[in-house]
Amino acid sequence: MATIGESKASIGLALLAFALAALALCQGQAGLTALVATACGFSLILARIRQEREAQDGRHGLSEKLQHARELQARGAYREALRVVHGVAELAQSASVQRAALELVAWCELALDRPTAARDALSCLREAGALDPYCQAVVEDACGHSLWALHIVEREARRRELSREATLFRIDLYARLRGIEAACTLTLQQLGRLRLEDVERVLSFADRAGQTSAALALARAVPELRRA
Repeated sequence: MATIGESKASIGLALLAFALAALALCQGQAGLTALVATACGFSLILARIRQEREAQDGRHGLSEKLQHARELQARGAYREALRVVHGVAELAQSASVQRAALELVAWCELALDRPTAARDALSCLREAGALDPYCQAVVEDACGHSLWALHIVEREARRRELSREATLFRIDLYARLRGIEAACTLTLQQLGRLRLEDVERVLSFADRAGQTSAALALARAVPELRRA
């Protein structure tokens, strides 16, 4: 939490930056100096606003309430978790707490088999591009938009490494939309992020769907995973 001294310092620096910009303009030097000074001023003001919002969340104990909601979710008490997290979302001032709260609302609504409510919970974050892609994709899939869900996870996979949970979801989408051969091929590519039980589950599905070359290659990789 920022102290009163830090707050005054931030405001003072912002005012100084704006003063430098004004001086540059008055002297006819409205180029790079004025631009940089103005940008610094706005950056300092935005940083101060963000700090104050985070401080307000701290005063309301929202992080602790959010953690309590997560614990309720983990125990399967989804309705109780929703009651707590809705309160967090209403009080949240900072973007990070609000995003975490609304995503938790979405997960709980999905667990209660209410995908439309989950999608509604995320709707206010979509324009800002703040959504967790995995959460968004699972919600879209639950709402019947599986191709769009696959597009979301594929786009994210090109940007960075996916979590184990997101990788499993991607494999599941491959199996449903592209077939078991594609799912087994993707599993082979992602072995480093998966557990033995994950691979065995894919192989079990492949056995029911019919053996493919990728499934056989995946089966050959299992003994090495067991030794590891």
